[in-house]
Amino acid sequence: MTSRRRTSLTTVTLVLVGFVLAVVSSGTQRFRPEEAVRGVFGGVQRVFSGIGRGVGNTVRSVGELRRLREDYEGLLAELEQYQRLEGTVEALERENARLREQLGFAARTQQPAVAARVIARESATGFFSSFTINRGERHGVRPDQAVIAYVGGREGLIGRVSEVSGGTALVTPVFAPGSYVAARLERSRHEGLLQGTGDAGDPLVLRYVPRDARNEIRYSDLVVTSGLNSLFPPEIPVGRVLRVSAPSWETSLVIDVEPIVDYSRLEYVFVLNSSGLDTGGAR
Repeated sequence: MTSRRRTSLTTVTLVLVGFVLAVVSSGTQRFRPEEAVRGVFGGVQRVFSGIGRGVGNTVRSVGELRRLREDYEGLLAELEQYQRLEGTVEALERENARLREQLGFAARTQQPAVAARVIARESATGFFSSFTINRGERHGVRPDQAVIAYVGGREGLIGRVSEVSGGTALVTPVFAPGSYVAARLERSRHEGLLQGTGDAGDPLVLRYVPRDARNEIRYSDLVVTSGLNSLFPPEIPVGRVLRVSAPSWETSLVIDVEPIVDYSRLEYVFVLNSSGLDTGGAR
């Protein structure tokens, strides 16, 4: 059916409806043509008026839905912004807590130290063998100075400065291959030489402790630096005893030591301005 035929049919239908309304409204009164015509046009007008109101309401509803959608999208954007701000605030609070921890340690330590931040890690076979700090020669950092850290409420030896430039320095950790630390068991005072295995995930190994000292060593005993003929000041915690063995082919005990500092969480360090050769006694 074409659009013109549909329009004609609609017009005829409206006229008939108006005529019927006029007849019904006349009741028992005598039929008058002019009243019928007025009734027809009045009915048509009421129909179109109803259609107009319906269209107007629909248009207003569509506009209201559009405004509601815009408001909804605006609220979503504000919510995302608030969530980002909340995440930023939480990150800043955690960072402030770490800095307060480092500041508190710096105030308690009895040795002059340069605070530094880890800015790079040098990787070797999947594990970092050294790391770079943001302090160097112009900050008073020199080669062979001891580097310590304070992580999770625990102080521990990290390593030594191996290379220095104007504004940065390279630190070799105690677990690096060829790294040796003169150490002792804090409780029993037995001394030995602590060496790294090249892997941050493996224990350090304390050697040259007499075999007859085995009964005096307990699990979790603290191992500290001895300061004897060493670059490192004495009594710096290094790790805790993990295992003790006495292989038949060894003349001394082999003691596995778990580092006291978690290297995977290392962010801030302190470079000590003194060395074991300059320190006469324990702290």
